[in-house]
Amino acid sequence: MKTKNGKLLSVKEVTGLKLKPVAGLNGKGGRLGFSQMINNLSGYGEKDGWEIKTEKHTYHILIDNGQSCCENWGYIVSDEDFSKFIGKELSDVRMTDVGLDTKMADLTKDVDYGGGVQFVDFMFTDNTVIQFAVYNAHNGYYGHDIIFARDNKILLNEVL
Repeated sequence: MKTKNGKLLSVKEVTGLKLKPVAGLNGKGGRLGFSQMINNLSGYGEKDGWEIKTEKHTYHILIDNGQSCCENWGYIVSDEDFSKFIGKELSDVRMTDVGLDTKMADLTKDVDYGGGVQFVDFMFTDNTVIQFAVYNAHNGYYGHDIIFARDNKILLNEVL
């Protein structure tokens, strides 16, 4: 069965990817994001995260990589052995709030919590799933912008 996404060709970590600012200055709940202010003043922001290539599309799941204070931010994946997924037919890609990676509880437990987590599931025709996530836990002032994009189209532009 051929899908609109094709087979998975590669997954790679990207760091220091420079993009012009696309996120607003306020995070969820109206929290000010210092990183977004700096990015807007400098004319670009640096992002870290994942680049996922299929036969038909290139996806990016990214988070602003500037450390402002005591926030705990980053990106993770449910299975780091990408070779198990290369060549598989991709059936769907969807954003979800249900995590397959239980590491998240430990990453955010010691912070006066602001921010959040965004999960993106890559689902294959053999019913396997690899889940990517970007996260940020902070005290309410240090939001990080996140981007989920397919090719040149931004599908999600939010501040955690």
